[in-house]
Amino acid sequence: MAPDSDPRTPRPGLAALAFVGAALVATLAWKIWQDTQQASVVAGTAPPVRAAPIAPPPPTPVPYGQIVTAPRPVPAPPVELETVGGQRFSLAAARGKVVMLNFWATWCPPCAKEMPTMVALGEALAKEHPGKFQMVAVSVDETPDLVKEFFSKPPYRGLPKGVTVVLEPGAGDVTRGFYCKGRGACGPSDVKFPETYFVDREGRIVAFVVGDIDWSTPAARTYLEDLIGG
Repeated sequence: MAPDSDPRTPRPGLAALAFVGAALVATLAWKIWQDTQQASVVAGTAPPVRAAPIAPPPPTPVPYGQIVTAPRPVPAPPVELETVGGQRFSLAAARGKVVMLNFWATWCPPCAKEMPTMVALGEALAKEHPGKFQMVAVSVDETPDLVKEFFSKPPYRGLPKGVTVVLEPGAGDVTRGFYCKGRGACGPSDVKFPETYFVDREGRIVAFVVGDIDWSTPAARTYLEDLIGG
């Protein structure tokens, strides 16, 4: 048998023909696909081109120690807490007043820093606007004795008379409700102290303060007096 008749050796002629045929088939298939796509675009049946999703911008940090007006007033969560003196405070019963709620703790240094000017402002506004304003200090301490001990030291002479001091041990539903609803701080680690919320006469959260503030500044007093008289 001649060497070129060995079946194990591919024949050059047949291989070339097979390659040319495959190339023609691929070219024809490409042409058909292009024509189909053009027809789909003309007919308006081509799948829509979707833009890549745009990542939302990072949230703007809340300024520390400033009165921030809420983007829109929201109904304040209910408050039914016992005062350190053994009475009850109800936010619903205070409807018609401007109520300032400060969330704090005796072990919190920024809370202790702002408390003297806050108490002085609360007592002054309660005296000047009887029946129209109420300041509420919500302590998250575990026992009322801790709060009483705090106010027994200078510059205080016992529990403040113009401020309602209530207790919610461990920061419960009231504290978390105000943080979450008032400024969207709903995460498990978002509850920090101090933080203050302003509730208008209709029972809506209208502003808040993150962190401590010097409540003796004219701006703080003017804001509250405008809210009381508004």
